[in-house]
Amino acid sequence: MIRSRLASIVTAARRALLAPTFAVSLACVSCAASGSGVTRMADGVRYEGRFVNPEAYAAYLLGVEHEARGALKEALEAYLEAHAEDPDSPEIWARIAAVRCFSSEPKAGPAAARAAFERGLKIDPGYYGNYFERARCAERAANFSGALADATAAVARRPQDEPANLLVARVLQALGRSPEARIWLEAYRSYHSTTVATERALESLRSRESRGAAPSGDVEPASARSAAFGELRSGRTERARKQAEIELEADPSNADAWIATLVACDALRDDQCFETAVGRLQTPSVSPSSTALGYLRELLARRAGVRLGL
Repeated sequence: MIRSRLASIVTAARRALLAPTFAVSLACVSCAASGSGVTRMADGVRYEGRFVNPEAYAAYLLGVEHEARGALKEALEAYLEAHAEDPDSPEIWARIAAVRCFSSEPKAGPAAARAAFERGLKIDPGYYGNYFERARCAERAANFSGALADATAAVARRPQDEPANLLVARVLQALGRSPEARIWLEAYRSYHSTTVATERALESLRSRESRGAAPSGDVEPASARSAAFGELRSGRTERARKQAEIELEADPSNADAWIATLVACDALRDDQCFETAVGRLQTPSVSPSSTALGYLRELLARRAGVRLGL
């Protein structure tokens, strides 16, 4: 199936390469063959680069199509086809890593994406896409400090990129630094044209501040730093365990993720899971949130009959 689709796209790609421009989603905007090199235009800037054969472009585009439809398994197959044709592409490694991170396949997740991100960055440390996608992946794992480092690295390499700037603001907010997130977006809007997405994010941040939201700094962490608690509240216990384990693998010092893992294992009556989780926590980087402490109180009361004024 994928081979037949590739064949038709290759034909179209070969025709397109004869034209002055060739639109390529996510990687480059236009390409024109010139000897052994290629001239690329991205955001109005001309770049000289290496030639990439039509088969690689075709497989890459097929992957983009599948990824846009949420067919991540098929997208990964197509991106791997593209990698086989063009093993030196940091753009392809970025897409492989992103799909592996966000896929629901059993062996997928942030840990499965790590090696692909590293390969892409080794090939081209200057390519912003690997930093941006690794930041999104870290955000999914609730590793917000790691996400912030990579998101700002992406912005440093492409300051005008709106999704990267929105990601920085979102992560700052997750870290309890909402005023910094607002200032970041206000500065971004001062220098670059924005869409409704930035306006809505700014409106939300300003609304929080006007309602007296706690400022950043040395305040008690109230909001949960694990998405697993939302799954627990919805009764999706197995999904809560998987989410908490992803977060804990990304950041072993995340106390919220550790507590969520214990609670989920206990609710599933999985003693082996519970015992394994007990020994996984490293020294917490931040004190548990009030949400996590509430779950911990209930857990201790249920398992040991202990009532603690946490």
